[in-house]
Amino acid sequence: MARNKGFAEESAPFSHDEALRSVPHARLKIDSAGRIVIPAEMRNAMLVKAGDTVTAEVVDGEFRIVSPEVALKRVQAFAREWKAKNPGVSVVDELIAERREEARRELDEANDWRKAHGLPPLE
Repeated sequence: MARNKGFAEESAPFSHDEALRSVPHARLKIDSAGRIVIPAEMRNAMLVKAGDTVTAEVVDGEFRIVSPEVALKRVQAFAREWKAKNPGVSVVDELIAERREEARRELDEANDWRKAHGLPPLE
């Protein structure tokens, strides 16, 4: 499977036919060191293999493990949905405009501080 790394305004190619899968509940045993063996069918559904790094969290007592591949697929799906609901809107242009406004506010705050301390303003 080819992986596309990075961000772009244009949609990045990735396989739409690789839908995320679910696997029914399974009873897993925790050993004395706190380890759990994840069955192969579950690892395949999670898009992980031996040696991969995953992210884990506990939410309301539920242990959740997410692979980077699954997280990326979720973000890409969200971006596709957002883009479909907001045609013609450039996320990049919006981000740049927000960052410029934030930089202007930071400069104003710095100049207010400099003025209060008898220093010349920054340009």
